Amino acid sequence: MIGDNHLGLNEPISRRDFLNGALLAGDGLLLHGKAPTISPSPADGFNGYGGIGDYRHSNGNTWDVLSAGHGMRDGAFEQRIANAIDTGEMYDLVAVGGGISGLAAAIFFQKYKGGSCLVIDNHPIFGGEAKRNEFIVDGQRLTAHQGSAIFLVPGKGGYTDRFYGMIGMDRSAFAYQTWRGPSPEMPLAHSPYETPGNYGFYFGPQFGQRPGGGGGGGGGGGVWVMNPWGRKLEGAPISDATKAELLRWGTERVDGPRPQTEGDAISRQLDSITLEDHLMARYNISRETVRTFLSPVEGGGYGLGPDVLSAYCNYAIENQFPEDGDDQLGDQMFPDGNGGFARLMVKTLIPDAIAGPRTVDAVWQNRVNFRALDRAGQSTRLRLNCTVVRVEHAGDPSSASTVVVTYVKGNRLYNVRARSVVVAGGSWTAKHIVHDLPASHREAYAQFY
Repeated sequence: MIGDNHLGLNEPISRRDFLNGALLAGDGLLLHGKAPTISPSPADGFNGYGGIGDYRHSNGNTWDVLSAGHGMRDGAFEQRIANAIDTGEMYDLVAVGGGISGLAAAIFFQKYKGGSCLVIDNHPIFGGEAKRNEFIVDGQRLTAHQGSAIFLVPGKGGYTDRFYGMIGMDRSAFAYQTWRGPSPEMPLAHSPYETPGNYGFYFGPQFGQRPGGGGGGGGGGGVWVMNPWGRKLEGAPISDATKAELLRWGTERVDGPRPQTEGDAISRQLDSITLEDHLMARYNISRETVRTFLSPVEGGGYGLGPDVLSAYCNYAIENQFPEDGDDQLGDQMFPDGNGGFARLMVKTLIPDAIAGPRTVDAVWQNRVNFRALDRAGQSTRLRLNCTVVRVEHAGDPSSASTVVVTYVKGNRLYNVRARSVVVAGGSWTAKHIVHDLPASHREAYAQFY
């Protein structure tokens, strides 16, 4: 039996071929009364509909990003590296990755050193995790974040506050509208990660009916328990022992040693056990309770459960910027998550990238001028749809004066040179593309997933 690859069924279909095929199908309809089924290209089938606006072609990892990543993993570019087209470009800095980290590297470079800088990103638009999608629903334009969502409102004068000032993130933008509607105001949290006052827990049909029935309501055997902590889980269809365990976790402050800085003795001890074991010991709860009720909560943002995550994950975010947050304002979230931060950074680096003033409101509403991103002659250039597949010193790493960066665009490989490089992508690709990575780093990456 001949495979799909042999027949070429997995080859991409160009727009022209697709339209020609549609015309042929139309002829067939006229001549024979029916048309053959036309399947979308792999790229169209994988990418799907992306809405409207600047991000319509970048809803998650695209087919091109996925294919290039698999090519790196499988060594598909190794034999082609030597034949890469040399662009003749030399930069003082190349930042590999146009997300928050790569853009911030370019910001700091231009402020404190200055020179020519190229930021390379593998997606159709910058931002990395900090992107949004927009849709028209019943005539209304709706916006939501893709990945990176909340941000820290900094205390005045701290590190984060100074960085916000560098990119034009004005603190006055954090003010909320005053409710003026005819109905009572619904209390809402400032981010999806806070607990509003009007919330509840839903226990599905697998938990059975509320003991004694009545109150709270539910469909198909499920039960809602509103204000669960305030009502001490009254009416929840679970045992008294499980209620007591959940109340200890959800309402009691359990004192114990906490890490003060990343890498201190306590953080290292926490890093040697799982988050699940830590929760069981600290709150005196059973493994069954953790796995039944807390797995999506304790570690859901990491894509893994507490049975495999390090216990240090419970404290990591608090130690990233110690004593740098404004306790009165706390965590916040714009409608598009942190996409506006990435847009402000690009506006700071390339003023013509987005029309209007460098304000939160302007960069949020105005469209990106993609032609302005990679123009010759400007101090910082941003090159999209390019996946870096090799970063290598030009000669002995201990003495080389330049680094060669190779990227794939379409199906062609290109080289640029740089006096310094910041690799600001995920470790799962960095360990493949940094060709002369020290053995100690490779061994460390091999243990980190």
